[in-house]
Amino acid sequence: MEENHQVELLQCSLNFSTFIHSFAQFLINFFERRHQTQELSDEELLQSETQVIQSLVLIEKLHMLLLLHFYIYRTFISSEAISPFFTDANRELFEKMQMLLQQYPFLLEEHQMISEKTVAQILNYYYIRIYEETNKESDEDESNHVTIILSPLPPPWLANNMHIPRKKEV
Repeated sequence: MEENHQVELLQCSLNFSTFIHSFAQFLINFFERRHQTQELSDEELLQSETQVIQSLVLIEKLHMLLLLHFYIYRTFISSEAISPFFTDANRELFEKMQMLLQQYPFLLEEHQMISEKTVAQILNYYYIRIYEETNKESDEDESNHVTIILSPLPPPWLANNMHIPRKKEV
């Protein structure tokens, strides 16, 4: 039963990876053909840039979903062998896209900033995978472990005009 789940997860991950690769390649084609965008009006270019940003955000959310699901599945299936299929080919595509974004003349600086930050976040998912793979080999070395302690959240801030009535002690 557990083996069937692993096969299904690997197939799901492969499907995600293939889709992400195709989608990223499509977006790269947009940036590589910027000389053709000169024929478009500013309104059409602005709309295209907005759609590219929405596409990048969608890809980032797919990465986040895939990573989250695999960490959850690891806890239920109890297998460290299960991990998202973040391929080096996809990482290289996003690194290329990051380079193209820096060269592309966006109409709005905000669009460029959002695009660059989104691609940087996508690349973080690949760098997490690389980090995990390199740390599997050095798990015996205790000095490489980092413990993160989260302090409790401070009490919520309330506006001066907000007053929470307290119960009177009897």
